[in-house]
Amino acid sequence: MLPATGEKLLQIYNVCGKRVCTDTRKIEPGSLFFCLKGANFDGNEFANSALKAGAAFVVADNPAVCNDSRILYVQDALESLQNLAHLRRKSMKDTTFLGIGGSNGKTTTKELCLCVLQSFKKTKATVGNLNNHIGVPLTILGLPDDTEVAIIEMGTNHPGEMKVLCEIAEADLGIVTNVGKEHLEGFKDLEGVAREESELYLQLARQNGTALVNADDPWLGNMGKRLQNKLTFGLTADADVRAVILSAMPYLQFELWIRGENQGAFQARIGGEFNIYNILAAIATGITLGAKASDCAHAACAYQPGNNRSEWREVGNKKVLLDAYNANPSSVEAALKSFATLNGKKAVMLGDMLELGSHSEAEHLAIFKLCQVLKFDEIYLCGQEFMKVCGQYPLVFENTSILNSWLKENPSSADFVLLKGSRGMKMENALEGLSA
Repeated sequence: MLPATGEKLLQIYNVCGKRVCTDTRKIEPGSLFFCLKGANFDGNEFANSALKAGAAFVVADNPAVCNDSRILYVQDALESLQNLAHLRRKSMKDTTFLGIGGSNGKTTTKELCLCVLQSFKKTKATVGNLNNHIGVPLTILGLPDDTEVAIIEMGTNHPGEMKVLCEIAEADLGIVTNVGKEHLEGFKDLEGVAREESELYLQLARQNGTALVNADDPWLGNMGKRLQNKLTFGLTADADVRAVILSAMPYLQFELWIRGENQGAFQARIGGEFNIYNILAAIATGITLGAKASDCAHAACAYQPGNNRSEWREVGNKKVLLDAYNANPSSVEAALKSFATLNGKKAVMLGDMLELGSHSEAEHLAIFKLCQVLKFDEIYLCGQEFMKVCGQYPLVFENTSILNSWLKENPSSADFVLLKGSRGMKMENALEGLSA
């Protein structure tokens, strides 16, 4: 049995109205279904179920299930999905592709770029967190034909993944938000992280694309020196797109400077010095694509955060900064330092930072000590990793359920509360105890 070629799959993809699915529970009638494998499932087992659910064609990599002319055999279904996405990207010659990588702030930067770019171009962006080896292909395959700018978020948690994503997307523009202590279980150290994230810059260099470079990040600043086409952003005086922060919390107020010229003062709807870089990256993107700097700044400042990222919420008489979508040592440190500048009684509720491998104990202890140095009025820690290093500290809880029970009996008296932790910790659940 000969495997279907990429050209054959592209033809069928077009016949299926450019509708692709990998989940039988979400099949659209007439779509193309890919049988992918996971840790606990084999999509090949659902090949016939997909047809019954309405799929027009199925791509499978187990010849035993190819018992219908509508089931196409390939050697590797995932690789075929990725190759199809690359062919689709190559066919979109009039679309500008913006790739966004980095350790922290990718999704916020993506949303800010969407706010800026959709104000003057037909723009589509990665939905949710579909930023991995499956999500990036699905994002590209789902783009409408008339898309003028495609924003592709790229996430990685092990060496080599970013290279694959960059080869699929072939970005024309690229942002690496920063290099931080992410997924150290896989990358080992900051140098490993930097090496992985630099793949986006390498791809841009090969494509003669334009890099938007965070001039304040030492790793990225050094990488940027070797790039021909670039626009820098940051707080440093010689950045092309520069901000002077007037106030960082609870909301960012800043002056915007473009190549030494003052564009005026602006106020965003998100806070924290770390978020100024996300805003500046979005402004730099808009400028690169031909928009006025002030228009870009107004569009970026209109962005209202959601999805547990940098959200301010009113809970009773408290103001809660809900930044609990994810966390690593770099992002937690940045959040704590910005939160500490608020005037009033402050409480921090932190959950474990996951996927740190052998670095976990030292990093959790460092965050605990930073909380003490910053002299927060109340410190609440959740998770097994914090329990290992802060076991004698009175306010360490195994999970948010136990924290909530404690808060109901011992209400926080803070004016401001920060909730942050890795996604698996679901620190947003602590809102229940705060509202009791």
